[in-house]
Amino acid sequence: MAASPRLRVLIVDDSAVQRQMLASLLASDPSIELAGSASNGAEALRAVARLRPDVITLDEGMPVMSGLEAARHIMRETPTPIVMISGATGDDARQLAEAALAAGVVAIRGKRALAAAEATAVTDLLRLLKSMASVRVIRRRREPIVCDGPASGAPLVDTSPTTPELVAIGASTGGPQVLRDIICRLPAAFPLPVVVVQHTTAGYSSTLVEWLGGAARLPVRVAHDGDPLDRPGVYIAPSTRHMLVQGRHLVLQDAPPVSLHCPSATVLFRSVAASYGSRAIGVLLTGMGDDGAAGLMEMKQAGALTIAQDEASSVVFGMPAEAIRIGAADHILAPDGIARLLLQQWNRKDAAA
Repeated sequence: MAASPRLRVLIVDDSAVQRQMLASLLASDPSIELAGSASNGAEALRAVARLRPDVITLDEGMPVMSGLEAARHIMRETPTPIVMISGATGDDARQLAEAALAAGVVAIRGKRALAAAEATAVTDLLRLLKSMASVRVIRRRREPIVCDGPASGAPLVDTSPTTPELVAIGASTGGPQVLRDIICRLPAAFPLPVVVVQHTTAGYSSTLVEWLGGAARLPVRVAHDGDPLDRPGVYIAPSTRHMLVQGRHLVLQDAPPVSLHCPSATVLFRSVAASYGSRAIGVLLTGMGDDGAAGLMEMKQAGALTIAQDEASSVVFGMPAEAIRIGAADHILAPDGIARLLLQQWNRKDAAA
């Protein structure tokens, strides 16, 4: 049997020390190959066109052309999965993450932890890069896409025997863009609370909230322990704590990762199944691994309506693929179809009122 081709990674950083550090980390994994390196954004554009790497690690603060500007050009001209390696902190980190997500960057990782060779950071980066082998990238327009409302289309088949009171969503790699696409289609009058686990780098949940909030008609906030679920809005799990539903409140827990993640979508879904039973909707979006699949199955067994993102629109068809494989998904839909089904369920709730 022929060996699988190695993942070819282009390193872009103006620091020779940082380039060598990243090259050494990549060399520790035999399934990864260094395709080349560049010292600024302009060099990166030429290297991407010439070398056609599978993945790019991209620094932000570089001379000639910044990482953000390079990312925008790459995603317009030669779309390639990009992992931004950032040393920014505080407000700078939040602003960078917001701009990077809009530019099409798939993930952001902290430079300091990698420079210190922290084992968890190194393992996470290598795992993330290898997951990029199955990433689908989309050519970005020069101007952001404006969301004008829900997608039109024929009504979807309704499989839920009860009216919903909560929407629970799990997502990982590629999830922020899909979340924005779904949430921006929900009107300000959408009455169901939406609870979200999105796998992110520590400290970036607030940035995600700001970025989603810029497109949403609903209020978007970081979840807090004890938040009541008696009002509309989108609640994003903080990046280092599990988020659960108990009764009609949110609970945050410090506990070990589940399916390699904290927060975990499976932890959230299981708690929703226990507290809401059939009066909930579970949605599992793009992401590597299998987090959320088992929890979505528990929601389905409790009578909830369950949805998995389809393969064609997923950046990484891992988590939703596993949910589909085990039979946990009632519907398999693209983001506009997911938004349409949520609106259909809301209209049904109004009709039943």
